[in-house]
Amino acid sequence: MKITEISIKLKDQQDKLDEAMRKLEERDKDLFDKAVRSQANGEHARATIYAQEISDIRKIMKIVYTARLAIEKVRIKLETIHDLQGISLVLGPIGRTLENLKEQIRGIAPEVAISLDSIISSVNSIAVETGTTVTDRSVVPTIDDEARKILDDARKTAESKISERMPKLDFPHPPTNITLPHPPATEPKVVKRKIGEEELLDMIKNNGGIIDVYLVSETYGVEKDEVMNVLNSLARKGLIQITG
Repeated sequence: MKITEISIKLKDQQDKLDEAMRKLEERDKDLFDKAVRSQANGEHARATIYAQEISDIRKIMKIVYTARLAIEKVRIKLETIHDLQGISLVLGPIGRTLENLKEQIRGIAPEVAISLDSIISSVNSIAVETGTTVTDRSVVPTIDDEARKILDDARKTAESKISERMPKLDFPHPPTNITLPHPPATEPKVVKRKIGEEELLDMIKNNGGIIDVYLVSETYGVEKDEVMNVLNSLARKGLIQITG
C-alpha cells in the first residue's frame, strides 16, 4: 500500500534528522565545555565567542527537532487512515505540512528536503488516484489551519525539549571586582566582515555537514549571496558537495 511506503520513507527522514541532532548535541557539549573552561580561566572574551556559537547551534537544533517531531505527527496521522473517507481528511493537511517542513529545512538539511519533495509527490499522486484532491477553495483555509497546528505543536514541543536537554548558558558574566586598566571610551563598533572559505568549511564540519545559509548571513553580517559564493567556490574545489 502506498500509504505504508510513504510512512516508511518518512521514518527514514526521521532517522536522518535524529543523526543530525546527535551531531549537533555533541558539538554543543564540546563548545559548552570549552566555554566553561574559558570562563573559569578568566578568558571572558573567548567564553563569549563560544556562547554565541552555542546559541547559533541551538537555533538550528530547534529547527531540526521541530521537523523531526512534525514528521512523527504526520506518520501517526497516516496510521489512522482506514478507508477512503479517512484519506480525504488526512492527505490535505499532510501535504501542506510536508511542504512547509521542506522549506524550513532546505538550507539546513538539503538531503532531507529533497526526499520530502519526493514524498510530497507520492502524497499528491495518491490524492489524484483516490479522487480526494481539494478543489473547493473554501476548504483550503481549514487544511492550512490543520497543517499550521501540526507545525506549531511540534515547534513548541521542540523548544521545550531543547531547553530541558541542553545546559543553560549562564555565562559569560565577568566578575565585578575586576578593574580594567584602560577601559574603552566608547563601545566598539560592529564591523561587517567577509567570511572565508576555511572558516565556512570548519563551520560545516562542526555542524555535522549541514549549514543554514540564512543563519550564517544574519550571524556574521554578510550577504547571503556572499555565503553562497563561498559555498560554490568550495564545491568547485571538490571540498564540499551542495545537494540542495
